[in-house]
Order: sequence, then structure tokens, then C-alpha cells
Amino acid sequence: MKIEILGTGCYNCVELEMLVADVLRQLGRTDVEVVRVDDEKQIRHYMPLDEIPGLVIDGVLACTRQLPERDKLVEWLSGASEPQRKQ
Repeated sequence: MKIEILGTGCYNCVELEMLVADVLRQLGRTDVEVVRVDDEKQIRHYMPLDEIPGLVIDGVLACTRQLPERDKLVEWLSGASEPQRKQ
């Protein structure tokens, strides 16, 4: 599994990164690659810059603008459900 945190380093971007790390620790997932993407061109590949932070799980944009609910993130990262492509 590969997770990309899309953002330029704002407070919410850092919060999302910490939330993902905490959930991964909780689940005991050490097989997940987590990457912070702060290059604006790469971010725009998935979404407009004014919608950061963004969370991409295995190439699927799972959420933007806000932190996902912890329970939903646990579902996605445990493999219990797949994130729906954000429109």
C-alpha cells in the first residue's frame, strides 16, 4: 500500500500526516509507504491547490480539504473498505 499526503506543509497537512502515522501504528501496519507530496505540479495532478490537504491511497484520491474521520481512515488502511474516488 502506498499513501500520499498532498499538501504544502500547512497545519492541516501536518495533522493529516500525524493522523495517518497514528492509525498505521494502531493497526501495526509496517508495510505501508507514506510519502509527503509538496510539489504543486504533482498535487494539481490530483486536485486544485485550494483543496489541500489531500489523501491518496494506492493512486485513489480519498479525501480533500479536511481530515478524514478516524474510523473511516482505520477502515481504509486496514483494507476493510476501499476509498471511493473523489469526484
